[in-house]
Amino acid sequence: MKKVIIRILVMVAGIVVIAAMSLGFRFRGSVPIRAGQTQLPPTDVTAYRQDDPQWADDTLGDSSFTMKSSGCLVSCIASAVSMESGDEMTPGELNRLFTEYNVYDREGNIQWSTIDNINGYSSQVYSGVSQAEIEHCLTAGHYPIVRVRVNAVGNFHYVLIVGTKDGDYVCMDPLKDELNRLSQYGGRVYAVRVVQAD
Repeated sequence: MKKVIIRILVMVAGIVVIAAMSLGFRFRGSVPIRAGQTQLPPTDVTAYRQDDPQWADDTLGDSSFTMKSSGCLVSCIASAVSMESGDEMTPGELNRLFTEYNVYDREGNIQWSTIDNINGYSSQVYSGVSQAEIEHCLTAGHYPIVRVRVNAVGNFHYVLIVGTKDGDYVCMDPLKDELNRLSQYGGRVYAVRVVQAD
């Protein structure tokens, strides 16, 4: 009986260690972020869904990936560009523009420096993640696009930070109908990008 209990305890301990290592691997490269200054989100957030039937089946460039499956980043950029410029740019229109300018690689990934070749557009890829960079973007009137994990530990996903409220960042998620908070993604950010349009 003692041997059975010991085996069970060893198995449970092994499972706990594997789970902890897996979770540590999932958080690798992320930075916990909490909003500092109080800044309400814009009253008129231009929110787009990547799975909108108008563009859901459009492919990202020549890749096999569609807006519905992989268009979160394009949808965030379209929202940011629309709010900054005051001119609506839908994810479908932006995807066609990016395709025309060969912004995507063969896997549908955005080649950030290529965005700068589009007249009136510029991009910035931050080398690290910090509250200061995000706050600077917001105070300058820009909307940071951040890489997060779905439900804090799931697949990578991009959301657009549109402001702060009650010590948390408010985000536009292209898979949700309502604004939500960065804390819903574990409050961890893996990358920060900004795209501007004149």
